[in-house]
Amino acid sequence: MKESYKIADAERDVMEILWARSEAVSTKELLDIMNKNGKNWKRQTLNTLLFRLEDKKIVFRKRGFVEPALTEVELLQKQTEEFLDNFYGGKLSNFCAALTGNATISEEEANRLEALVGELRSKS
Repeated sequence: MKESYKIADAERDVMEILWARSEAVSTKELLDIMNKNGKNWKRQTLNTLLFRLEDKKIVFRKRGFVEPALTEVELLQKQTEEFLDNFYGGKLSNFCAALTGNATISEEEANRLEALVGELRSKS
């Protein structure tokens, strides 16, 4: 089965706390933070969310501590790739055509896209 990086709102809430930290957080401390933020979660609720995130390889858990396996930018990149694969055959050109509705774009937008393509080519 193909990996999915889609996360639920509650999982994103957990990740935002983890991304804001510079080191691993104990699950007890994480639960306390979530409850201070108005979640009113039980330990099992948090554990279920962490299990899902760990299964998606978005977090690491070890001995009662949890830390992100991906940065916020890395997760967004993986989600974007997944979106392109699922809806546009993995092709950026198909996405751009759908985005514009095959309409013409301004000269300024065309120049911006050409500059971006040039930058991306030079990185390869």
